[in-house]
Amino acid sequence: MSFCKESNKLFGSSNYLAWKKRTDPNLIENEVMEHVKVYITKIRKEYVQAPSKYMKWEVRAQRILIESIKDPLIPYVSKLKTSKEIYDKLVELYSISTT
Repeated sequence: MSFCKESNKLFGSSNYLAWKKRTDPNLIENEVMEHVKVYITKIRKEYVQAPSKYMKWEVRAQRILIESIKDPLIPYVSKLKTSKEIYDKLVELYSISTT
């Protein structure tokens, strides 16, 4: 199951705004935007009660993000551990040059 067409994948600052406009609703629709936007410093009660549910959402968020970028960008995010770190890195790399 792919979340992003090849032609819509992020490849640099020239298509960052279009990528973000497509990716954010995809993250919301898949109920994982919280994992991308909020750094969870305390384990919430529901995650303690259902850690597999948290991991399922986190993995889904990471998959959406990784599948939404071109392969040459993978090295920039490959060592990052959370979907938030991945998203923030992509924003850091490309949002400044497009605003």
